[in-house]
Amino acid sequence: MKLKFAVATLAVASALSVLGAPAVSAAPANGGCRTTAELDGKGRPNATSRCTGRFASGAQHRAKIICDTVQGAREHVVRRTYRSDWTPTGSAASVRCGFKSFLVGFGSEVRGA
Repeated sequence: MKLKFAVATLAVASALSVLGAPAVSAAPANGGCRTTAELDGKGRPNATSRCTGRFASGAQHRAKIICDTVQGAREHVVRRTYRSDWTPTGSAASVRCGFKSFLVGFGSEVRGA
């Protein structure tokens, strides 16, 4: 019984690692940005962007997330795009959607590169 549970747990962990959030590259060859998306403790989508490597002096980046939000008494869906503030390339940038939101897409934007 323990062996079956261990095999099932390994299969689920492997599937989750394969289906994990893909990285989005949005920078020149010398530097790169990696953006990941996850759910926070309250179930809201959250995107975090980290840029590493060589960028031009003063280059900045920000995280971008696209969400479908359920609104109104008749519950219609509205697509919204949220962007974080511009941050230096050495630090992380995060942005999150509100409640009743579903993740559609995410990425990062770089300026001054």
